Amino acid sequence: MSRFETPRGAQSLVRRAGISGALAFGAGLALFIAVGGLRLWPRISGQHLPFALIWPFARPLLAAGLELSFLVSLPIALGVSASLRTARARGVASWRATAVSTVLLVVALGALSFGVSASLESGGSSPGQLAAELVASARQSCVESGPTAEVNVPLLGFSWLCERARAPLLRGQAPIGKQARFEAAAIELSDDLKRISLDHLKLDFSTPTFPVQIHAEHATLSGLPPWGRSRRMPFGLRSGLFVLSAGLSAYGVGRLAARTQWLPAWAGALVGASVSGCLWFALSWLERQEPAPLTYLALPAAGFVGLVATGLGLAVGRRAWLRWGRSLQAPESG
Repeated sequence: MSRFETPRGAQSLVRRAGISGALAFGAGLALFIAVGGLRLWPRISGQHLPFALIWPFARPLLAAGLELSFLVSLPIALGVSASLRTARARGVASWRATAVSTVLLVVALGALSFGVSASLESGGSSPGQLAAELVASARQSCVESGPTAEVNVPLLGFSWLCERARAPLLRGQAPIGKQARFEAAAIELSDDLKRISLDHLKLDFSTPTFPVQIHAEHATLSGLPPWGRSRRMPFGLRSGLFVLSAGLSAYGVGRLAARTQWLPAWAGALVGASVSGCLWFALSWLERQEPAPLTYLALPAAGFVGLVATGLGLAVGRRAWLRWGRSLQAPESG
């Protein structure tokens, strides 16, 4: 037989990686759906809005949740499956078994998440386009309502104020804090709501010591969290970057867990979760930027850095544990 592992052992790791991957993907998707729901709920709470109006804003959040679930679930799945006692008992420690398990998970979960995500993203207008239509429609209603009127813009939390002999004013809470309020004559929204441009802006907010009021002919607020996934990152680039980053990180976690024989399965899950957290943090940073091409390498680099940091942490922790154990045995032997 090969000196790497038996075919039965390789099949065992693949099977257990598949089960772990499905569970991790499902848990991640449930988490991201909950996060998206918390983000959407304040915009629809207390309003009797039709589903046809809510769905275009919910759809990008669901698509992003599917992709993020793929990104974070692979390292956790390989960390768990490679550190199970039953897997180690069958000699599943070679790089070949880990590589096969990683590739199969990437293909299966990647096809599911990005296939559904692509169909959701192609289902209609972007959130920014729909938001711009709602703003324009509310402004027109305000103008036509009479000399004095106020018309709310659904889902955005803004309202148009119309008064006699005065141009309509847009009012609302600025996305920089709960106490910040603004007025503007016009607004322009990016497709992913990551950037907002305002004309004739008046901004009011309070600091712990004094109130602040800002006036500007034109202002642009950028770097906001995108609604769904960032439009600055094309779908092909995003899917390739996710596959590369998740695949390499998962393989590294699997090899680390397989070579660290004393690592229990729960600790393998924590190792994978730590690396996944680094990937998530890097992606959140990337989506707030206007990145240059080389900046996208931050995502696979974050997985590598997380893997190295976790490996060093395990080595230091193991050494400290053994030293503490020897220090306890020394008085007894004396």
